[in-house]
Amino acid sequence: MRLIIFVLVSQVFMTTAQEVKKNIFGFATSNTFTYCSITDTVFSNKVRAINPQVLRFPGGTIGNFYHFGKLGYGFDFNEIDKYHAGKFPKRARGLERSRKKNKHQHDYINDFIALAKKTNAKAILVANPFVKDDNDIITMIQKLNENSVEVVGVELGNELSNRSYFLKGYNIDDYIVFAKRCSNNIKKKFPKIKIAIVAAPLGKPKGHRHNIWNNKLSVLNFYDAIIVHSYAKVIKGKHLDGQMVSEEEERKNKTEQFQIYKDRVLDYFKSGYASEIESYSNIFNKPIWVTEWNLQMSQTTGNTLLQSLFVAQYLLEVFSNPKLSNIELTTFHNLAGRDFSGSIFRSTNKKIEIQSTYYPMMMVSKILDNSIVKIEKKSSKDVFLYKCYNKYNKQVLRYKLDWVSYEFSCIHNITSSSGTSIVYRSENLFDTADNFGKLDLQIHEFCD
Repeated sequence: MRLIIFVLVSQVFMTTAQEVKKNIFGFATSNTFTYCSITDTVFSNKVRAINPQVLRFPGGTIGNFYHFGKLGYGFDFNEIDKYHAGKFPKRARGLERSRKKNKHQHDYINDFIALAKKTNAKAILVANPFVKDDNDIITMIQKLNENSVEVVGVELGNELSNRSYFLKGYNIDDYIVFAKRCSNNIKKKFPKIKIAIVAAPLGKPKGHRHNIWNNKLSVLNFYDAIIVHSYAKVIKGKHLDGQMVSEEEERKNKTEQFQIYKDRVLDYFKSGYASEIESYSNIFNKPIWVTEWNLQMSQTTGNTLLQSLFVAQYLLEVFSNPKLSNIELTTFHNLAGRDFSGSIFRSTNKKIEIQSTYYPMMMVSKILDNSIVKIEKKSSKDVFLYKCYNKYNKQVLRYKLDWVSYEFSCIHNITSSSGTSIVYRSENLFDTADNFGKLDLQIHEFCD
């Protein structure tokens, strides 16, 4: 085993002496049950291996149009066409065709419950904002309770400040009417369940509808948290709903191109993301749920080592960085589906392909098994070290994110003289994982 000693300086911070927030380690399940079967033990065992603490249902935009007790996601296409002016009407019809092709004759909430129970995960639910009453979300909560799946919170809709709804005439005043009503109805029956409202994206000029949206919600107090979605954009070009729709080539050389992406990722972690979270906290003074996060989804960066390192560092930063302490819950987007760059598990020709984010997720999940109460971070240049301590102030885990050597490593089962080392790496940031999610994966038992 190679022994490399780094002197890490310049930045040091630690979590407070309390157990890390396990709800940070969550996953959205949008599209998952259309394309992946929970009876497939290969799939379900792989999901169990990453140890999700929270699962999100029904999904992002899907959640805005889900109807309980119907087939699949229970889409009402008249409802979808009435309220969404973007690409989702077409995507929803594709999902429905796939449901029929796969002969699914059940409500996907049953699959969700089965997966939550197999993984011992809690649930966060998304409420349909376009129904005349809130019976669907009430019934969803009841059904999960009956099946011993804890509901940690309800999102009052998904990304409703987006242009796709605005073009159909939906505005902040419509949203407030729905959100107040739905919150009140949920709290009547389930007073302990937390409620979160949709915050609009930042960075728009004064007077923009997004700022009006946030300002009107910020003076109200019927909710427990706000919902933020974060897709780190490292590629220049146009994007829509977390995905790149066109990409600008900044360098002909792939190595140089990905170096630019790396620098943007590091800027995101060093200042950009913390600044964004601080701005939201200043506006709303509420805890934050990041119910979608990832790199901006792209065919260029999807399934690469760059995405692997990004995912690992995102989670370690949210676990440890005090500037991000207002984040209470996150769900990575996405667990499984057919997309190339977003999902951890990709269904192609009825086979499951594992993406490059799988092993980093599994490595980070070891934080959840060790009752970590303190994480000490040290950094120098582009190398980051995260030391994890239990309540006895014993270091039981150590992570190193090395953007110079292009590797992510985890040392666990640490004693005074031994431990287990896992290293996930490659020669280039643009290298892609094989169908089993592997680049260069090394696992070593060592002792002095």
